[in-house]
Amino acid sequence: MRKMDEMELKINQEGIKWSWFFVVLSLFIWGGYNYVKTQEMSLPMILFLLQFLVYFFVTSAAKLKVDDASGKNQILISLGVMLLLIVFGVILYFTTGL
Repeated sequence: MRKMDEMELKINQEGIKWSWFFVVLSLFIWGGYNYVKTQEMSLPMILFLLQFLVYFFVTSAAKLKVDDASGKNQILISLGVMLLLIVFGVILYFTTGL
């Protein structure tokens, strides 16, 4: 087995980027359609959201490994936003009585 040269690596990365974009767009459209139709979160929308979370945390963790302070800041900000969303969700749940 031989190592890829720079051209093959660039071609493969370009293919991966466009296939990822296609899958993300397809999941978003499919999940959005299902949400409009049924007013419930469907599996495509959950997968769409989870893949963004995985991507975000993997890139932030990689930045932390190379001592980039922006990775730590991104993780702290995202955890703060998630905490606020959970708190507001709980408040809305108990005040509206759904």
